[in-house]
Amino acid sequence: MKNDTFARKQRINKLMGRLQCNLRNLRHKNKLSQAQLAAKLNVDQSTISNFESGRSVMTIEHVYELYLMFGDDFSCPNILFSEQNKANKKDECLQE
Repeated sequence: MKNDTFARKQRINKLMGRLQCNLRNLRHKNKLSQAQLAAKLNVDQSTISNFESGRSVMTIEHVYELYLMFGDDFSCPNILFSEQNKANKKDECLQE
């Protein structure tokens, strides 16, 4: 996988698609407009629209802030945010 650029790109695109869908669904579930969520993240409404449509990519800071706001309702495939794992896995950031 490490030398297969195409396979890595496919996995990244799949991850981004899941994040976009999760963001939109979670925003609707919490009855937030794009403008309201943007205000909470300190970004423009167009930024949220671009995240949801895939025109731009969320930074890891935005992803983590969404997790902090919505807790475990905001799932990010292949990335663990759980505080429970800190004691056991201090050096690991990403999980597959």
